[in-house]
Amino acid sequence: MTAAASAADLERAAATLAAARRVLLVGLGGASAEVAVAACDVAEAVGAVVDPGSPETSRTIGPLVARIGSVTAAGGELRDRADLVVLWFCDPGAVTAELAAAAGVARRTVAVGPRDVAVPSTEHRHLAIAADAAIDLARLVEAAIRGVAIDASAADPGLLTAARDLAAAALAATTVALVTDWRHDGVGLAAWSTASLVRALAHRKPAFEIPLGERTDAAIDVCAWRFGAAGAIERAARSGGRFLPAEADAVRLIDRREIDCVLAVAATTPEVDAALARAGRDLVVVRLAADAAALRRLAARIGERRGPDA
Repeated sequence: MTAAASAADLERAAATLAAARRVLLVGLGGASAEVAVAACDVAEAVGAVVDPGSPETSRTIGPLVARIGSVTAAGGELRDRADLVVLWFCDPGAVTAELAAAAGVARRTVAVGPRDVAVPSTEHRHLAIAADAAIDLARLVEAAIRGVAIDASAADPGLLTAARDLAAAALAATTVALVTDWRHDGVGLAAWSTASLVRALAHRKPAFEIPLGERTDAAIDVCAWRFGAAGAIERAARSGGRFLPAEADAVRLIDRREIDCVLAVAATTPEVDAALARAGRDLVVVRLAADAAALRRLAARIGERRGPDA
């Protein structure tokens, strides 16, 4: 449906959405807040599941990260403020040239993980740590920062040495930036471990995390203030909807065939596109342009079709 959608186009979309058993709203990538709000109006009109596609909504312990909170910032803050940048288990291919250049402004950079992420800083080094040790290392670094006693006999000696080294570097710095990449963290413990680490450090000095690949656009903000979470909202309703991470996220719902109609507005994620391809003809997909006025008309028309008691 385009900005100049005809009355017939509008009627067809309204009829399809109103007749569906369970609708899933996806997409909204790059959409404005006005478009996101209008799309949520349509979702509320049909009681749709809402999941724009933030990685955290597919993590099993998404609510845990929400409860402890996270201290994050944009790449500009890294460039302008951090004198120590830690590239924490980042895939080198995920670190853009712009972010690498911003990190290179820092006096010191440390790449932690199986592979080095080279950036043009004054002093750069690589701590080669296996990927499966990421959570243990984060907990050890946090313990060292908090001054918690560590039983050296129960910890891997190499990991403990790396943790103490990182903690000392962080405590000696003026401002610390931790760049993370947890897009493939299905459980959420890795994302939780670094969020907790940065919060502990932020109690001592300016510190923040820059999570690569996380959705931070207008759609996520609108869902957060309107429904209380970034996505995986079981049913769109202003009175509130249950946040069900790793349960009501888009990919799982599509793969389990728990919805019969997908409402896709603006850009969808590659993961959602792949799930739709797997579903094939089993799902009806209504694709709408990012036009707030047309979406508002559609929501009104659905309301008219369903009546006041729907």
